[in-house]
Amino acid sequence: MKLVKAVMLVGLMAVGSAMAGEYASLEYYDEHNRTTKADNIKEALVVGTKVGSTDYSLKMENSQAEFGNGSISQGLELRVKQSFGPMYLGGRLGERVTSTTHFSHYAVDLGIKVPMVSTSYLDIGGRYRNAFDTSNEYQTTRAHVAVGYGLTKQDTVAVRWSRSWGDDEKDSWRLQYTRSF
Repeated sequence: MKLVKAVMLVGLMAVGSAMAGEYASLEYYDEHNRTTKADNIKEALVVGTKVGSTDYSLKMENSQAEFGNGSISQGLELRVKQSFGPMYLGGRLGERVTSTTHFSHYAVDLGIKVPMVSTSYLDIGGRYRNAFDTSNEYQTTRAHVAVGYGLTKQDTVAVRWSRSWGDDEKDSWRLQYTRSF
């Protein structure tokens, strides 16, 4: 429970920083569970701030196990991502809440984000995620490829495809809109 309180405190600080400037993103996910054949949906709000080459953000998400049917779960993640030129390395701490349980988890992200033409970019990367208490069966490895396009200096849209392996066997499409302030 102390971890949850610490994550919430740091998250509130990140939200405060984000509201003073920087960015907010809306995300919509269309997921297909390869094991259960269920079509899942998820939406998320991300608020963050960039300080130099470091990105601090808070992600709040809701998901439903199957479109129009099934349990609803929520998640909260505090994220830090450091860029090294086009490469990045990130870490996450989070809490997942479902109708039957709640638990804390961590994740590590690694990737490369390169410009394509003028206002577009390509992002290729991966993520390893697991619960601190591994009995929660939340261990997954995910690979992704994303393409983003800057509509204006402040507005960006992106589409990402990803595949997860492990306790969560999903293929996912994500549509993201980001507004910088």
